[in-house]
Amino acid sequence: MTAPGWKAAVPLPTHLQLAWHESEPFPRTIPIAEFYAHPGFPVPRDGLPYLVANMVMTQNGEAAVDGKAAVIGTRVDGLALTRLRVATDAVLTGVGTVTAEDVTAVLPEPEADRRAASGRPPRLLVVVLASRLSWTPEVLSRRLFTDPRFDRLIVTGDRGPDVPEVLRRVEAQGIELVRVQTATDGRPAPTAVLQALGARGVRTVVTEGGPRVLASLFRARLVHEYFLTTAPFVVGGSDAPRPLAADVHGPVLLSRISRIEHTFTDPTTGAVLVEAFDRFRVVYPEASFSTGANP
Repeated sequence: MTAPGWKAAVPLPTHLQLAWHESEPFPRTIPIAEFYAHPGFPVPRDGLPYLVANMVMTQNGEAAVDGKAAVIGTRVDGLALTRLRVATDAVLTGVGTVTAEDVTAVLPEPEADRRAASGRPPRLLVVVLASRLSWTPEVLSRRLFTDPRFDRLIVTGDRGPDVPEVLRRVEAQGIELVRVQTATDGRPAPTAVLQALGARGVRTVVTEGGPRVLASLFRARLVHEYFLTTAPFVVGGSDAPRPLAADVHGPVLLSRISRIEHTFTDPTTGAVLVEAFDRFRVVYPEASFSTGANP
């Protein structure tokens, strides 16, 4: 299975199409500079950081091709990821993403300046969730753990067991480690993770998966908004993960806030294609029924 490779072949457009919005005039074109530039996340009211999710998938729901999510989408999708990182205090990811892809979290200089102008530190904080510290040296040599241009934090459960050699290497690399309550599935308890981040002054968090991490956050009723990129192709891999790869105790409702479309021409076939960017408000029906409002 291969992805089309549009991130290298399709240039960044000057404008996009606002196809739908719950409160703004549409349809209309918007400059690329306005795309997710000011999402306007609210100040959290319950003591926990405001958590949003950002994921990408093919038209039939595949969240990775050959184990990689980064190959899905165009440069506009890459810009969506960057802009949401700029607009939040921390990025939350599972270690599976780190092991599957040699990802980094460096912000381009103009975006780092935008981040600083909004009152946030120009250096991004990347938080990696780990069920246990038993990684190979190759994992800790990935850019997410070695690139000096952003900060990182490992959050793991308080019940181990961990490999002493890995603990020594984490310490030697100067990576901070925080332990929180372990959930029944052996992973760090999602609410405890956000509590630990909130205690550090983190107000807003974007999670980029992976699919099991995202499902656990939905199950804990912690995700407030869901940003989803849908690319105009299918692969059909029977073992490809979906954006959520476990039960979320649903149904969970997605109330659309906006839909932005990127129309482009496939360099290989000449086909005119549309990449879609949906922003949803997450609605948990049981909470709405009991309190009269979405959490």
